[in-house]
Amino acid sequence: MSTLTVLDETDFDWIGEALDVVVAATGQPWRVALEHLDDARRSEQSRAPTRFAAVVNAIQRLLGGRARNANAARTARTLVLGKPTLTAAEREARIAYAAGELEITCAAVETMLWSDLPRERPVELPRGRPAERDVAAHANLSLVQRAMMRAQTVELRVRGDAGPLIHTAAARGLLTTVSRGDDGNTMLDIVGPLMLFHRTGVYGRALASLMPLLAECEGFELSLLSRSREQLYPVDIASPVLLPPVPANMQVPDTRLLRLLKELKRAAHDIVVTLRPHPISAGRSLVCPDLGLERDGRVTFVELVGFWTSEFLVKKLELYGDAGINDVVFCVDEARSVANETLPDGLPIVRYGRRMADTAAELVARVMS
Repeated sequence: MSTLTVLDETDFDWIGEALDVVVAATGQPWRVALEHLDDARRSEQSRAPTRFAAVVNAIQRLLGGRARNANAARTARTLVLGKPTLTAAEREARIAYAAGELEITCAAVETMLWSDLPRERPVELPRGRPAERDVAAHANLSLVQRAMMRAQTVELRVRGDAGPLIHTAAARGLLTTVSRGDDGNTMLDIVGPLMLFHRTGVYGRALASLMPLLAECEGFELSLLSRSREQLYPVDIASPVLLPPVPANMQVPDTRLLRLLKELKRAAHDIVVTLRPHPISAGRSLVCPDLGLERDGRVTFVELVGFWTSEFLVKKLELYGDAGINDVVFCVDEARSVANETLPDGLPIVRYGRRMADTAAELVARVMS
Protein backbone atom coordinates (compact mmCIF):
# COMPACT_ATOMS: atom_id res chain seq x y z
CA MET A 1 0.00 0.00 0.00
CA SER A 2 1.22 3.49 -0.82
CA THR A 3 2.62 5.65 1.95
CA LEU A 4 1.68 8.75 -0.04
CA THR A 5 -1.87 10.01 0.45
CA VAL A 6 -2.96 12.95 -1.66
CA LEU A 7 -5.19 15.70 -0.31
CA ASP A 8 -8.92 16.02 -1.07
CA GLU A 9 -12.03 17.79 0.18
CA THR A 10 -11.82 16.03 3.56
CA ASP A 11 -8.63 17.98 4.26
CA PHE A 12 -10.09 21.41 3.59
CA ASP A 13 -10.92 22.09 7.26
CA TRP A 14 -7.36 21.84 8.57
CA ILE A 15 -5.99 23.52 5.42
CA GLY A 16 -8.36 26.39 6.18
CA GLU A 17 -6.99 26.55 9.74
CA ALA A 18 -3.45 26.79 8.37
CA LEU A 19 -4.58 29.57 6.03
CA ASP A 20 -6.12 31.41 8.99
CA VAL A 21 -2.77 31.32 10.80
CA VAL A 22 -1.02 32.81 7.76
CA VAL A 23 -3.68 35.48 7.21
CA ALA A 24 -3.42 36.50 10.87
CA ALA A 25 0.30 37.11 10.36
CA THR A 26 -0.20 39.47 7.40
CA GLY A 27 2.46 42.17 7.44
CA GLN A 28 4.75 40.24 9.79
CA PRO A 29 7.81 38.23 8.69
CA TRP A 30 7.10 34.72 7.46
CA ARG A 31 9.10 33.29 10.38
CA VAL A 32 6.29 34.41 12.70
CA ALA A 33 3.68 32.57 10.63
CA LEU A 34 5.93 29.50 10.33
CA GLU A 35 6.42 29.33 14.09
CA HIS A 36 2.65 29.38 14.65
CA LEU A 37 2.16 26.83 11.86
CA ASP A 38 4.74 24.57 13.45
CA ASP A 39 2.79 24.70 16.70
CA ALA A 40 -0.37 23.80 14.78
CA ARG A 41 1.38 20.88 13.07
CA ARG A 42 2.53 19.39 16.36
CA SER A 43 -0.94 19.63 17.89
CA GLU A 44 -3.12 18.71 14.91
CA GLN A 45 -1.09 16.97 12.18
CA SER A 46 1.66 15.12 14.01
CA ARG A 47 0.98 11.95 12.01
CA ALA A 48 1.31 13.64 8.60
CA PRO A 49 4.31 16.00 8.65
CA THR A 50 4.99 15.55 4.94
CA ARG A 51 1.43 16.49 3.95
CA PHE A 52 1.43 19.44 6.34
CA ALA A 53 4.78 20.67 4.98
CA ALA A 54 3.42 20.36 1.42
CA VAL A 55 0.43 22.52 2.36
CA VAL A 56 2.65 25.18 3.94
CA ASN A 57 4.89 25.22 0.86
CA ALA A 58 1.83 25.49 -1.37
CA ILE A 59 0.57 28.52 0.58
CA GLN A 60 3.98 30.18 0.26
CA ARG A 61 4.08 29.55 -3.50
CA LEU A 62 0.57 30.88 -4.00
CA LEU A 63 1.27 34.05 -2.01
CA GLY A 64 4.79 34.58 -3.37
CA GLY A 65 6.57 37.73 -2.29
CA ARG A 66 10.27 37.19 -2.82
CA ALA A 67 10.30 38.89 -6.22
CA ARG A 68 8.05 41.69 -4.98
CA ASN A 69 10.43 42.49 -2.11
CA ALA A 70 13.78 41.86 -3.80
CA ASN A 71 14.34 45.35 -5.26
CA ALA A 72 13.16 47.14 -2.14
CA ALA A 73 15.40 45.02 0.09
CA ARG A 74 18.46 45.63 -2.10
CA THR A 75 17.78 49.38 -2.13
CA ALA A 76 17.39 49.50 1.64
CA ARG A 77 20.63 47.57 2.19
CA THR A 78 22.47 49.88 -0.21
CA LEU A 79 21.38 52.90 1.82
CA VAL A 80 21.93 51.41 5.27
CA LEU A 81 24.84 49.00 5.10
CA GLY A 82 28.47 49.83 4.49
CA LYS A 83 31.23 50.50 6.99
CA PRO A 84 30.22 48.86 10.31
CA THR A 85 28.56 51.20 12.81
CA LEU A 86 30.19 51.46 16.23
CA THR A 87 27.39 53.12 18.16
CA ALA A 88 23.63 52.94 18.39
CA ALA A 89 23.43 56.58 17.39
CA GLU A 90 25.32 55.95 14.14
CA ARG A 91 23.02 53.06 13.31
CA GLU A 92 19.89 55.10 14.03
CA ALA A 93 21.25 57.91 11.85
CA ARG A 94 21.71 55.56 8.92
CA ILE A 95 18.23 54.12 9.35
CA ALA A 96 16.78 57.64 9.50
CA TYR A 97 18.67 58.62 6.34
CA ALA A 98 17.35 55.56 4.47
CA ALA A 99 13.83 56.26 5.71
CA GLY A 100 14.05 59.80 4.36
CA GLU A 101 15.34 58.63 0.97
CA LEU A 102 12.64 55.98 0.66
CA GLU A 103 9.93 58.16 2.20
CA ILE A 104 8.92 55.50 4.73
CA THR A 105 9.21 55.10 8.49
CA CYS A 106 12.32 53.90 10.31
CA ALA A 107 10.41 50.79 11.43
CA ALA A 108 9.54 50.04 7.80
CA VAL A 109 13.25 50.26 6.87
CA GLU A 110 14.11 47.74 9.60
CA THR A 111 11.50 45.37 8.18
CA MET A 112 12.55 45.97 4.58
CA LEU A 113 16.28 45.29 5.04
CA TRP A 114 15.99 41.51 4.73
CA SER A 115 12.52 41.24 3.23
CA ASP A 116 13.77 39.17 0.29
CA LEU A 117 14.82 36.28 2.56
CA PRO A 118 12.25 33.45 2.80
CA ARG A 119 11.66 33.68 6.55
CA GLU A 120 12.01 37.46 6.80
CA ARG A 121 9.82 38.67 3.95
CA PRO A 122 6.43 39.91 5.11
CA VAL A 123 3.33 37.79 4.75
CA GLU A 124 1.28 39.41 1.99
CA LEU A 125 -2.05 38.58 0.37
CA PRO A 126 -1.71 40.16 -3.10
CA ARG A 127 -4.79 38.35 -4.44
CA GLY A 128 -6.59 37.81 -1.16
CA ARG A 129 -6.89 34.64 0.88
CA PRO A 130 -6.20 31.55 -1.27
CA ALA A 131 -8.94 28.95 -1.55
CA GLU A 132 -8.46 25.68 0.32
CA ARG A 133 -8.93 23.81 -2.97
CA ASP A 134 -6.05 25.71 -4.62
CA VAL A 135 -3.76 25.03 -1.66
CA ALA A 136 -4.63 21.32 -1.69
CA ALA A 137 -4.02 21.13 -5.46
CA HIS A 138 -0.55 22.72 -5.23
CA ALA A 139 0.30 20.59 -2.19
CA ASN A 140 -0.68 17.42 -4.08
CA LEU A 141 1.58 18.41 -6.96
CA SER A 142 4.44 18.96 -4.52
CA LEU A 143 3.86 15.56 -2.89
CA VAL A 144 3.85 13.75 -6.25
CA GLN A 145 6.92 15.62 -7.50
CA ARG A 146 8.80 14.83 -4.27
CA ALA A 147 8.10 11.13 -4.76
CA MET A 148 9.09 11.33 -8.45
CA MET A 149 12.47 12.84 -7.60
CA ARG A 150 13.18 9.77 -5.46
CA ALA A 151 11.70 7.22 -7.86
CA GLN A 152 13.34 4.07 -9.15
CA THR A 153 10.67 3.15 -11.69
CA VAL A 154 7.70 5.12 -13.04
CA GLU A 155 4.70 3.78 -14.94
CA LEU A 156 2.10 6.22 -16.24
CA ARG A 157 -1.07 5.00 -17.98
CA VAL A 158 -2.96 7.77 -19.77
CA ARG A 159 -6.48 7.79 -21.17
CA GLY A 160 -7.17 10.08 -24.09
CA ASP A 161 -4.56 12.24 -25.78
CA ALA A 162 -1.10 11.46 -24.38
CA GLY A 163 0.67 13.65 -26.95
CA PRO A 164 1.54 16.54 -24.59
CA LEU A 165 3.07 14.14 -22.06
CA ILE A 166 5.04 12.26 -24.71
CA HIS A 167 6.39 15.42 -26.33
CA THR A 168 7.23 17.07 -23.00
CA ALA A 169 9.00 13.93 -21.79
CA ALA A 170 11.05 14.03 -25.00
CA ALA A 171 11.77 17.74 -24.58
CA ARG A 172 12.97 17.09 -21.03
CA GLY A 173 15.20 14.31 -22.36
CA LEU A 174 13.67 11.63 -20.11
CA LEU A 175 14.45 7.94 -20.65
CA THR A 176 10.96 6.94 -21.78
CA THR A 177 9.44 3.92 -23.52
CA VAL A 178 5.95 4.40 -24.94
CA SER A 179 3.48 1.60 -25.60
CA ARG A 180 -0.22 1.14 -26.33
CA GLY A 181 -2.40 -1.22 -24.28
CA ASP A 182 -5.21 -3.44 -25.50
CA ASP A 183 -7.66 -0.95 -24.00
CA GLY A 184 -6.25 1.83 -26.20
CA ASN A 185 -4.60 3.64 -23.31
CA THR A 186 -1.05 4.89 -23.65
CA MET A 187 1.64 3.67 -21.25
CA LEU A 188 4.80 5.63 -20.48
CA ASP A 189 7.53 3.64 -18.74
CA ILE A 190 10.06 6.15 -17.46
CA VAL A 191 13.39 5.35 -15.84
CA GLY A 192 13.59 6.94 -12.40
CA PRO A 193 16.62 8.86 -11.09
CA LEU A 194 17.46 6.09 -8.59
CA MET A 195 18.23 3.78 -11.54
CA LEU A 196 20.97 6.11 -12.74
CA PHE A 197 24.57 6.67 -11.66
CA HIS A 198 25.18 10.22 -12.84
CA ARG A 199 23.26 13.53 -13.04
CA THR A 200 20.50 12.09 -10.84
CA GLY A 201 19.54 15.47 -9.35
CA VAL A 202 19.18 17.14 -12.75
CA TYR A 203 17.29 14.15 -14.12
CA GLY A 204 15.01 13.99 -11.06
CA ARG A 205 14.01 17.64 -11.46
CA ALA A 206 13.34 17.08 -15.17
CA LEU A 207 11.12 14.11 -14.31
CA ALA A 208 9.23 16.05 -11.62
CA SER A 209 8.62 18.92 -14.08
CA LEU A 210 6.49 16.54 -16.19
CA MET A 211 3.87 16.14 -13.45
CA PRO A 212 1.85 19.40 -13.91
CA LEU A 213 0.61 18.03 -17.25
CA LEU A 214 -1.39 15.36 -15.42
CA ALA A 215 -4.01 18.04 -14.74
CA GLU A 216 -5.01 18.07 -18.44
CA CYS A 217 -5.21 14.29 -18.85
CA GLU A 218 -8.64 12.78 -19.47
CA GLY A 219 -7.60 10.17 -16.93
CA PHE A 220 -4.38 8.66 -15.60
CA GLU A 221 -2.94 5.99 -13.34
CA LEU A 222 0.50 6.64 -11.89
CA SER A 223 2.54 3.89 -10.26
CA LEU A 224 6.07 4.34 -9.04
CA LEU A 225 8.58 2.87 -6.65
CA SER A 226 10.09 5.62 -4.53
CA ARG A 227 12.60 5.73 -1.72
CA SER A 228 12.22 7.13 1.75
CA ARG A 229 15.13 7.39 4.15
CA GLU A 230 14.67 3.80 5.25
CA GLN A 231 13.25 1.83 2.32
CA LEU A 232 11.60 1.71 -1.06
CA TYR A 233 7.84 2.15 -1.05
CA PRO A 234 5.17 1.97 -3.78
CA VAL A 235 3.05 4.94 -4.76
CA ASP A 236 -0.19 4.41 -6.69
CA ILE A 237 -2.30 7.41 -7.66
CA ALA A 238 -5.25 7.51 -10.04
CA SER A 239 -7.43 10.34 -11.28
CA PRO A 240 -9.46 12.23 -10.26
CA VAL A 241 -6.88 14.08 -8.16
CA LEU A 242 -6.89 17.74 -7.17
CA LEU A 243 -4.11 19.38 -9.19
CA PRO A 244 -3.45 23.01 -10.21
CA PRO A 245 -4.05 24.13 -13.82
CA VAL A 246 -1.18 23.55 -16.20
CA PRO A 247 1.05 26.66 -16.09
CA ALA A 248 1.45 28.64 -19.28
CA ASN A 249 5.20 28.05 -19.43
CA MET A 250 4.56 24.31 -19.82
CA GLN A 251 3.23 25.06 -23.31
CA VAL A 252 6.62 26.35 -24.51
CA PRO A 253 7.82 24.10 -27.38
CA ASP A 254 11.09 22.18 -27.38
CA THR A 255 13.64 24.87 -28.21
CA ARG A 256 16.26 22.32 -29.28
CA LEU A 257 13.88 20.85 -31.82
CA LEU A 258 12.81 24.25 -33.14
CA ARG A 259 16.43 25.35 -33.55
CA LEU A 260 17.24 22.16 -35.46
CA LEU A 261 14.12 22.55 -37.61
CA LYS A 262 15.11 26.13 -38.48
CA GLU A 263 18.64 25.09 -39.47
CA LEU A 264 17.38 22.15 -41.54
CA LYS A 265 14.98 24.33 -43.51
CA ARG A 266 17.84 26.73 -44.17
CA ALA A 267 20.25 23.99 -45.32
CA ALA A 268 17.98 21.34 -46.87
CA HIS A 269 16.39 22.87 -49.98
CA ASP A 270 15.71 19.49 -51.64
CA ILE A 271 14.42 17.79 -48.48
CA VAL A 272 10.87 17.87 -47.13
CA VAL A 273 10.98 18.23 -43.36
CA THR A 274 8.04 16.97 -41.29
CA LEU A 275 7.81 18.02 -37.65
CA ARG A 276 6.76 15.26 -35.25
CA PRO A 277 5.41 12.55 -37.56
CA HIS A 278 2.72 10.28 -36.15
CA PRO A 279 3.95 7.66 -33.64
CA ILE A 280 4.81 4.36 -35.30
CA SER A 281 3.84 0.96 -33.88
CA ALA A 282 6.64 -1.43 -32.96
CA GLY A 283 4.67 -4.38 -31.66
CA ARG A 284 2.99 -3.15 -28.48
CA SER A 285 5.48 -0.30 -28.22
CA LEU A 286 5.51 3.01 -30.05
CA VAL A 287 8.42 4.96 -31.49
CA CYS A 288 7.99 8.71 -31.65
CA PRO A 289 10.42 10.41 -34.05
CA ASP A 290 10.78 14.16 -33.81
CA LEU A 291 11.41 14.77 -37.52
CA GLY A 292 10.94 13.08 -40.85
CA LEU A 293 13.37 14.04 -43.64
CA GLU A 294 12.05 12.98 -47.07
CA ARG A 295 14.02 13.06 -50.34
CA ASP A 296 13.07 11.19 -53.52
CA GLY A 297 10.46 9.12 -51.65
CA ARG A 298 12.92 7.98 -48.98
CA VAL A 299 12.22 9.07 -45.39
CA THR A 300 14.86 9.33 -42.70
CA PHE A 301 13.46 9.62 -39.20
CA VAL A 302 15.28 11.74 -36.64
CA GLU A 303 14.88 11.57 -32.87
CA LEU A 304 16.50 13.96 -30.42
CA VAL A 305 17.77 12.10 -27.37
CA GLY A 306 18.32 13.89 -24.07
CA PHE A 307 19.59 11.85 -21.14
CA TRP A 308 20.86 8.48 -22.27
CA THR A 309 22.59 5.21 -21.49
CA SER A 310 24.09 2.82 -24.03
CA GLU A 311 21.44 0.24 -23.14
CA PHE A 312 18.66 2.76 -23.75
CA LEU A 313 20.03 3.73 -27.18
CA VAL A 314 20.43 0.11 -28.26
CA LYS A 315 16.87 -0.70 -27.12
CA LYS A 316 15.50 2.33 -28.95
CA LEU A 317 17.22 1.26 -32.18
CA GLU A 318 15.77 -2.25 -31.78
CA LEU A 319 12.28 -0.78 -31.46
CA TYR A 320 12.71 1.12 -34.73
CA GLY A 321 13.81 -2.15 -36.30
CA ASP A 322 10.70 -3.90 -34.94
CA ALA A 323 8.67 -1.15 -36.61
CA GLY A 324 10.36 -1.95 -39.94
CA ILE A 325 12.35 1.30 -39.95
CA ASN A 326 16.05 1.03 -40.76
CA ASP A 327 16.65 4.64 -41.74
CA VAL A 328 16.78 6.47 -38.41
CA VAL A 329 19.28 8.85 -36.81
CA PHE A 330 19.58 9.76 -33.14
CA CYS A 331 20.76 13.27 -32.28
CA VAL A 332 22.62 12.83 -29.00
CA ASP A 333 24.34 15.20 -26.61
CA GLU A 334 27.41 13.30 -25.43
CA ALA A 335 27.52 15.36 -22.22
CA ARG A 336 24.13 14.04 -21.04
CA SER A 337 25.16 10.47 -20.30
CA VAL A 338 23.67 9.35 -16.98
CA ALA A 339 25.92 6.32 -16.62
CA ASN A 340 29.41 7.79 -17.15
CA GLU A 341 29.58 6.12 -20.59
CA THR A 342 30.86 7.18 -23.96
CA LEU A 343 28.61 6.99 -26.99
CA PRO A 344 28.61 3.41 -28.32
CA ASP A 345 29.97 2.60 -31.76
CA GLY A 346 27.78 1.18 -34.49
CA LEU A 347 24.70 3.28 -33.77
CA PRO A 348 23.29 5.89 -36.20
CA ILE A 349 24.27 8.88 -34.09
CA VAL A 350 24.78 12.54 -34.81
CA ARG A 351 26.19 14.58 -31.96
CA TYR A 352 24.65 17.94 -31.18
CA GLY A 353 25.56 20.85 -28.97
CA ARG A 354 25.14 24.60 -29.09
CA ARG A 355 25.74 24.83 -32.86
CA MET A 356 22.64 23.24 -34.35
CA ALA A 357 23.84 24.38 -37.78
CA ASP A 358 26.58 21.73 -37.63
CA THR A 359 24.06 19.07 -36.59
CA ALA A 360 21.73 20.06 -39.44
CA ALA A 361 24.58 19.92 -41.94
CA GLU A 362 25.52 16.41 -40.84
CA LEU A 363 21.91 15.24 -41.06
CA VAL A 364 21.56 16.67 -44.56
CA ALA A 365 24.76 14.92 -45.61
CA ARG A 366 23.36 11.60 -44.38
CA VAL A 367 20.08 12.07 -46.25
CA MET A 368 21.82 13.15 -49.45
CA SER A 369 24.26 10.22 -49.44
